[in-house]
Amino acid sequence: MARKHAVEILALLIGLTLSVTMCRADQVRLLVTLAGAPSNQVVGYGLVVGLPGTGDQTTQIPYTQQAITNMLSHEGITLPKSAFMQPNDVASVMVTADVPPYSEPGSNLNVTVAALGNATSLAGGVLLPTPLKGSNGRIYAQAQGPLLVSGFAAGKSGSSIRSNTPTVGRIPDGAVMSRAIPTATWSPRGAARLLLKRPSYENAARIAEAINLQVGRGTARALSPDVVEVQRRGGTQAVAFLARVLAVQVVTEAPPPTVIVDAQSGTIVMGGDVRLRPAIVSHGNLTVSIQTTNSVSQPNPLARGSTVGVSNATVATSQTGGHVVALPAATTLAEIADALNKIGATPADLIAIVEALKEAGALEARIKVV
Repeated sequence: MARKHAVEILALLIGLTLSVTMCRADQVRLLVTLAGAPSNQVVGYGLVVGLPGTGDQTTQIPYTQQAITNMLSHEGITLPKSAFMQPNDVASVMVTADVPPYSEPGSNLNVTVAALGNATSLAGGVLLPTPLKGSNGRIYAQAQGPLLVSGFAAGKSGSSIRSNTPTVGRIPDGAVMSRAIPTATWSPRGAARLLLKRPSYENAARIAEAINLQVGRGTARALSPDVVEVQRRGGTQAVAFLARVLAVQVVTEAPPPTVIVDAQSGTIVMGGDVRLRPAIVSHGNLTVSIQTTNSVSQPNPLARGSTVGVSNATVATSQTGGHVVALPAATTLAEIADALNKIGATPADLIAIVEALKEAGALEARIKVV
């Protein structure tokens, strides 16, 4: 009997160990961002030169011609008012970049360049020096350099071919910070706020409790589902204190079951904890076909009429027989995939079916459309 109880206790301990091991623990730095030190965006207007005849048609894009004139004037070259420019190797572009928190002067930024006019491709072009401004109108960086473009476009005699997007390019480390963006991480009383990336009452409480256990009681407190405040005590150095706080391990709650729907591409992605209750789905297809035939109406020679073109349209509809499918309860992704495959719907129709299953309460998950 004692041996039996020992085996039961050992099995219980193994089960508890496995359950703790399977729980997901993340560092605080992966779950939060610091208030007062967000990432920022800067933007600027510039010119890309050196394009192989794929630039703006300046007669149709007057601001490109004006930008060229202003640039030449800045370099000491004055054109007569009667001068007519029609270059096809220059394109107006908008330049954008994300500025990470705590970026200092001299830091490099990745730059994205997008055509603003009617240029067909930016491949082979070089961005001229372009100041990048923040939302307050101040200049924080300057970008320049040759573009990397993944797409291409070519055409002649009315025929063309295009791959990806040739009017958007990148310049890795193409901008240099010239001014730091102010940050305000610490309050006057030495407190900092951690903003949860996925707000939750339970996660906020767990993060505060984990920090208090590993850093010191009273260090953190949860103010709301998306804010945890930490208080620096004594003569602790600010950087070392935040490094210790952000390195704390936290066992977070499981994320809610989610179905991601991309309506443009017809893609559906489901998490592993999605559940499907028994349901009945009826699905059918309706096809509408419109065919236009062009003909010529020819009047009699003495009718004094005119010859005109006539379009005759024929509309036909066809509907395939809808079928009813009974979907069983499913608790694994494989079972859900088998159940949805039985419907035999296209990806676009399947998106509507998934949304209808959610509304009917048969799909235990939240739907997020991207």
